[in-house]
Amino acid sequence: MIEIRHKDGHLLYASDADDVREAIEHAVSRRVDLSGAQLGGADLGSINLEEAKLAGANLARASLRGANLEEVDMTGAILTDARLDGANLERADLDGAVLVGASLRGANLEEARLKGADLSRANLDGVNLEEGDLRGACLEGASLRRANLERVRLENARASGAILAGCNLEKSDLEGADFSGADFAGSNLERIDLRGAKLVGARLCGANIERADLGRADLSGADFSEANLDRCDIEGAKLDGARFESANIARVRGRPASGPLSTGPYR
Repeated sequence: MIEIRHKDGHLLYASDADDVREAIEHAVSRRVDLSGAQLGGADLGSINLEEAKLAGANLARASLRGANLEEVDMTGAILTDARLDGANLERADLDGAVLVGASLRGANLEEARLKGADLSRANLDGVNLEEGDLRGACLEGASLRRANLERVRLENARASGAILAGCNLEKSDLEGADFSGADFAGSNLERIDLRGAKLVGARLCGANIERADLGRADLSGADFSEANLDRCDIEGAKLDGARFESANIARVRGRPASGPLSTGPYR
């Protein structure tokens, strides 16, 4: 008999399955609410948990590689150091979830909800987060190389030191977010909203920032070398110590609050 228990010890589901994986699949197929389940360290690779109810569950160090988690409810779940590489989390609800140090390489999180989630030091290289909601999320020290973040909501997110080299952030909203020291080298930030954002010391070398709104952003010490800032709005932005060597600043609009905007020839 396999028992699935709540973190506080009470029984959520019992099955005559051979292992925990099979018991969970049985429970999900019967639409059993597994909120708060104690599943830390479980091996659940390639499992089908579509529309499962796992709010507040403990899945720390669990393996969910290649799992189908479409529309799963994992609000407030603990996924510290979990492995979700290649998993499908389309339209999953992970609001307030803890994914510190988790690996989600190549995962699909299209339209996923991650408001207030903690993704610090997580590996999100190559993920698809198109139209995801990460408002107020923590991405400090996270890696998102070559990720698709088109139309993502990142207002007031905290992502200092994050690596976003080669990302697509077209039309995303980073208003009021803190990406100090983040690496956006070679990324596409066309029409991105960075109003009031903090990118102190950020690296944007070779990035495409065409038609972006940088109004009131703190860009002190940021590196825009060889970046394309064609038709950007920099009204009220702080540019103290920012570098624009060989950047394209043609038709930049607005007057910065501080710091010069000067460059050499655009390559």
